[in-house]
Amino acid sequence: MRIGEAATALALLASAVFFVWLASLLPFGDVGLPGPGFFPFALGIALGTLALAILLHTWRTVDVLGQVFLGHRDVLVTIVGLICVALAFERADTYLILGTFIAAMLALVGRTRLWRAALGASLGMVAVWALFHRALGVRLPVGQFWDAIAGFAAATLPSALF
Repeated sequence: MRIGEAATALALLASAVFFVWLASLLPFGDVGLPGPGFFPFALGIALGTLALAILLHTWRTVDVLGQVFLGHRDVLVTIVGLICVALAFERADTYLILGTFIAAMLALVGRTRLWRAALGASLGMVAVWALFHRALGVRLPVGQFWDAIAGFAAATLPSALF
């Protein structure tokens, strides 16, 4: 188990170095108007810090936990959820896809009640919207989801409603 944790931490650290290196080639901008390299750089630094923390934790602790296999239910649910997010991200609204993913992870992996998962995901998406749209002035992709819903509603509902 310790070898697996260390290998995972080293893979995360290598990914972090890669992100930081590529982000350093992009313009950073400033705090008021971040450039395209700002967030990848910050996320790479955060990922590298967490990877180093995992390495330190692995080095200091004794292996008393059981193994978690790749076929574990929670691991498979998360992998399937991430694949669904990747496939639907550009086609649908970012907030809808990420909110659904968070709610599904809270309900299926965290085993919270459905209303708590929906509330947590909704509040999380409001926080994401406030950070990106209001604080940073960045619009996240909306895809064609709402246009398709509006087209379907216009075709099926009476025109008096529009």
